[in-house]
Amino acid sequence: MTRMCQLFDVERPTLRIHDGKSLITVTSTDFRDQHEELWNMLVPAVGKCKTVQGEVIRICGRINDEIFNNGGGNWDREYQKMLNALKRYYDMGKIPDEEHREALALIKSIGRDSDGADVIRLCEINVHWVLANPEPIMLGDVDYRH
Repeated sequence: MTRMCQLFDVERPTLRIHDGKSLITVTSTDFRDQHEELWNMLVPAVGKCKTVQGEVIRICGRINDEIFNNGGGNWDREYQKMLNALKRYYDMGKIPDEEHREALALIKSIGRDSDGADVIRLCEINVHWVLANPEPIMLGDVDYRH
C-alpha cells in the first residue's frame, strides 16, 4: 500500500484499529459517520469481531448491506439469528428503556422485505449503544454464520 501511495503521490491513509482494551471513542458527531468510524475501528475484514461493541456494529452493517445492496435476496435464517443476538448484546450493557423497546420492535420487523428505514434506525440505536458502553466487552462464541 505504501508503494501505491508513493506511485500516485498521495498520503497513505491511517487506520485506527481498536486494541480491544481501551475505551471505544469516536470523533464524528453524525451517527452515520460514527457508524463508519466504529466499523473501521472495530470490524475485521472477515469474520466476527473481538468485542460485543464491534459485533453490534457489524450486524447492523451486514443487515444494511443485505437490504440496500441485495434487496433482501440473500436473506435467510442466519440474518434473523444475528438480529436476535442483538437482544443478548444489549443486555450486556446499558441502553435507555425507550431505545431498548424500540430496538426490540425493530428486530421483530426487519426482514427480507424491509424498506430500509427500520434498518437505518436500528443502526442509529446500535451506535448509541456502543457509545454508551465504551468499555470493551469480549464477544466469545456466536450462534450464527454470517
